[in-house]
Amino acid sequence: MSSDFHSNLATRMVQALIVSIILSPWLPPVVLLIIGLLTPFVIKGRWPIRGFPEGIFIGFLILSAISWYFNPSWIAWVPVGVIPISVFLAYYLLTVWIKRGLDWSWHEIQRLFLLFWILGFYLAAVVLLQGIGWLSQEETWWGRLLGYSAIFQNDLTRSVGTSTNSNLAAALLICLALISTYAFSVLKKRWQKVAAVAAFFLFCFAIWLTGSRGAWVGLTVGLLVQVWMTGNRRRTILFFAFLFLLACVIYTNQTLIPREETLFATINVRIFVWQNAFRIFQDHWLFGVLPVHFGQVFTELTGQQIHHAHNILLGVATEFGVVGLSLFLLMMGITVYRARKWRKMAIRLEEKRLAGMMLSLIFAFIGHGMYDYTIIAPQVGSLFILSVILINWQYERRCRVSVPSRPAKGERQESTAS
Repeated sequence: MSSDFHSNLATRMVQALIVSIILSPWLPPVVLLIIGLLTPFVIKGRWPIRGFPEGIFIGFLILSAISWYFNPSWIAWVPVGVIPISVFLAYYLLTVWIKRGLDWSWHEIQRLFLLFWILGFYLAAVVLLQGIGWLSQEETWWGRLLGYSAIFQNDLTRSVGTSTNSNLAAALLICLALISTYAFSVLKKRWQKVAAVAAFFLFCFAIWLTGSRGAWVGLTVGLLVQVWMTGNRRRTILFFAFLFLLACVIYTNQTLIPREETLFATINVRIFVWQNAFRIFQDHWLFGVLPVHFGQVFTELTGQQIHHAHNILLGVATEFGVVGLSLFLLMMGITVYRARKWRKMAIRLEEKRLAGMMLSLIFAFIGHGMYDYTIIAPQVGSLFILSVILINWQYERRCRVSVPSRPAKGERQESTAS
């Protein structure tokens, strides 16, 4: 087959992944599986295992096998270790697919996220219809398939969008709101800027309908990172002070967020989960207990069913130990450094803002993750990892001359024009 066919196939599959994140909680694993199965046939040559973040995913894959060896457990006669091993193998193959299969400049990445942004209006519409009671959240086969049914929560006053859970829907809506601010800064026409501002407030209203308190922290952190990535320190400090005060008002005022539970009730539940999760970490501090098995151990310890630690750092630590937490923090640190270098190397303002927007998505997930552990879900996790991969890929194309790579089409056009 021709190289153009392979390039078009690689592009379509990445686009399919970004579309699947919006449409259903079950589609991203399917798309990742298809990409993984196609990779050996499409991507020829040696695959890197020491690159970044490829090496991180390989590290987590090996760590998952070691952790399961020391803490063997099963779910429906399937070894629990198979689940994280499959996930990190899929993320590794996605990295190979993008780095070796795509011929993209930052223009194509911009189009990808703007496509995600446009599709996000479907998610916002579902949240709004659920909020006014026109779309049922009761569990049905079609509601479960499309993500409309509230599977992992009892409070049906909180919209779940297409994610079966309000906190997961809120995580996606945070990203859509942050992309709205990026669209406002790069779109040229006045009506487009007005539409971007309107979209930002629409997605914020949709976040409010999910009743997620942690989402406002994630949005605050994401907006702060976007301002920080512009390089203006004074503006960053002033914006941080404003967002911090605004977040405090929203977070503490019970009437501003539609929730049946009081703030203190949810905090008490979180503290109970965090305390017992830390006890699990103390017992398995080196390699952790792995996802899914965490819920089994937590039930044995407390008698209550909790599936994860509801904190991203504590969750990684309990599931993968200090080794996994070190790998995760290393991935975050290098990604931040590379995003900053990419921004400095970029010439066009749109590309600089793109680097800031993508990094803001990652930090929004981490900010939200201080109260929940959303990146463990396929929808949110796929978007998180995709952002990490694309940032590091663009850094390599822009800043590492020694990395052999064809100039992308957009880069060749810019070079010709100059």
